[in-house]
Amino acid sequence: MKRNPLYIAPEYQQNFLVEISLFNMQRGKLFAAIIIGIELLLLLIDLFSRSVHTIFKFDWYAIMYIIMIIVTSCLWILFSQLERNLDQGSPNVKAVNLTIITYITFLMAWGAVISLQDQFLYGNIVAFLINMLLGSLIFYLKNTHIIIPQLIGACVLMIGLPYFQPSSDILVGHYINVSIFMVFSGIIARTNYANYVQNFLSQKLIEEKSVLLAQINDNLVSEIQSREHAQKELELANKQLRAISSLDALTGIPNRRNLDQSLKEYWVKVVREQLPISVMMIDIDFFKLYNDTNGHLAGDHCLQAVAEVINNCRREGKDFAARYGGEEFIFIATGMNKEETLGLGETIRAGIEALCLEHPFSSTSPYVTASVGINWLNPTNADLIMETINRADQAMYQAKQEGRNRVILAQ
Repeated sequence: MKRNPLYIAPEYQQNFLVEISLFNMQRGKLFAAIIIGIELLLLLIDLFSRSVHTIFKFDWYAIMYIIMIIVTSCLWILFSQLERNLDQGSPNVKAVNLTIITYITFLMAWGAVISLQDQFLYGNIVAFLINMLLGSLIFYLKNTHIIIPQLIGACVLMIGLPYFQPSSDILVGHYINVSIFMVFSGIIARTNYANYVQNFLSQKLIEEKSVLLAQINDNLVSEIQSREHAQKELELANKQLRAISSLDALTGIPNRRNLDQSLKEYWVKVVREQLPISVMMIDIDFFKLYNDTNGHLAGDHCLQAVAEVINNCRREGKDFAARYGGEEFIFIATGMNKEETLGLGETIRAGIEALCLEHPFSSTSPYVTASVGINWLNPTNADLIMETINRADQAMYQAKQEGRNRVILAQ
């Protein structure tokens, strides 16, 4: 059964409610400041326009503007107090939600009253529709919460319209527009809320994975305390893991997303400077068998060790290494001729085998090994990046077919 995308596990619910309440209050205070500024401007325009227009009901609109300023100022003050309570560790989530729902209800009703009065002047309901849209955009609420203010405001408008709008054609058009806007506002409100929930859950997943990786790294540190250099490399890897959006969470080297951007930059550089480029595809031999036999923790350790060997062969500013996916890695080298590239590929292959990670079920070696495919070329604007990667991938599969644990240069 597919899980509800808005479902939040019980252990996260309190933290989620506090975060979304703080987020809504911050947006609400900014919104309140803007609304107060706009209403003050409209009030001034109202006052200065009395001598020009004789039909416009200045007093009535001025009163409505003042009411909006007063209520919105109260909202700003109340949010400021509730925000201080949150900072002091005493959140009142229910009070925040009740305040938001009450204010949106006022916003809807206020827009409905303004739109009813506008029937005498303009014959439109723009004020109500704008307020309905703002209520859905500004605050992140569940549909069950946002629908209450919308229904109240819509009822005020729809019940009052026949008394203010004599044209039946315009009346029908207003009813249709209100219905359409209610549907779209509901969709917008649900989409905003769902996006916030997904971002929150993604952040929690990242935090949990970081904790798990930190525990694994602690175990690795205890095994290599006698090697000062390895310890420094591990500390550097821990710092890199915090940049989880661009680094592979398990191995600490760049991930596929980082590869796509970096490869384009390297490609532009070598084409511009007329340098050769080498693309290596590195695949661990019989990794699935190793992982299934020794367990996922051993498999993770294997991937981390192989990634470290590959990353240590990288020249700063000239080469790039990344996890391509699963047990595959990619290595980009610039400025090397074919012989140097083959030598580098052999160094990587031998370094992986030298890890001496026992693999008794491998038909190639008693230890974990890797097959390396290389595509070397002097690129031009006519060459394609993906075609270059595909040729390296084909060379890697040729290495597999010829017995694994070897380096093959694409012809």
